[in-house]
Amino acid sequence: MRPATRPPEAPAMRHQRSSPLLLATLLALLLLGCNGAERQRREQAERQQAAAAQRQRQLDALVSRCRRQQPAVQQQLQAFTSSSAALTRVDQQRYIPLLRPAAPDPAVLERFTRDDQELEKERYQQALARWREADGAERRRWEAGQAARRQQLTARQSEARQALAKLGVAATPAAQRAWSRCDRSQLSAVTQGIAS
Repeated sequence: MRPATRPPEAPAMRHQRSSPLLLATLLALLLLGCNGAERQRREQAERQQAAAAQRQRQLDALVSRCRRQQPAVQQQLQAFTSSSAALTRVDQQRYIPLLRPAAPDPAVLERFTRDDQELEKERYQQALARWREADGAERRRWEAGQAARRQQLTARQSEARQALAKLGVAATPAAQRAWSRCDRSQLSAVTQGIAS
């Protein structure tokens, strides 16, 4: 007896046998692809969670530092605020001239003789000249005093601003409010604004 030989396979039958293999391979590749995308999503979520945890730790440390520095911050904010307010008041002040001598009343002058009228007018001109000189000197003294006061207040304001900067407080009103209250949400907003 002759060994049974298999008849030659038709191409369609060969294709049918390789189809399950091809299908299994494609399915495996598809699963690997899905697993890869899922793994990337998980890694991205883990990175985001780690970043959020890091921001939270930094904010906790910032609030803690704010509370420790509170007396110094309050002192410097008070110095900055008071010098700013005083500087505004100095800038709003205006010079008030010395009282000007009154001119002779024409109705009274009419009762005087011509010589007395001339004498009275001359006295008034001399008093007016003395007033102008005294008022000019007083104005210069006042302006020099204002300039010295402005310079002193500006120096105080600058010192307070520098001290606040050393404490980590920005020169903006929002940062100063956040640091004066150690408010978590305000500190977060201020530090995000600086980081941007």
